[in-house]
Amino acid sequence: MALLHRFLRLNDHKETGIFTFIVTKNVTRDSHRDVTSKDFWYGYHRWAVAFSRHEKTVGIYLVWRNASEGMKVTLDFNLILLNRDHFSQNQIFNRKRVKFSHESPGNETTQPAISTRRSNELRASNQATRTCS
Repeated sequence: MALLHRFLRLNDHKETGIFTFIVTKNVTRDSHRDVTSKDFWYGYHRWAVAFSRHEKTVGIYLVWRNASEGMKVTLDFNLILLNRDHFSQNQIFNRKRVKFSHESPGNETTQPAISTRRSNELRASNQATRTCS
């Protein structure tokens, strides 16, 4: 399960939002079931975070839920995995100008936002800035 734990909006010119999800151990232990967070709203769009396991790696996807035909969104985001055991095992992944569209909403058929070796328990913080066209 991936629960939205906290949302923080920074008052900057890029309208940055920080979303913190608590990810339970079944994401890394249950190989037969993918996990998707509940939908959340950012920049007037509905999003979700999906976790998919393949052997010893976990793919994490940002999914645009309310994509309309002809509409495109370009997003800069950082995904930070915080290891609860020790801070030196934290992982940061940066993605710039990632394009989402009706044809490619960012689901499991596309490349994951990140792919990482499984850890005992993770807390994911997704920091995003947006530009829409």
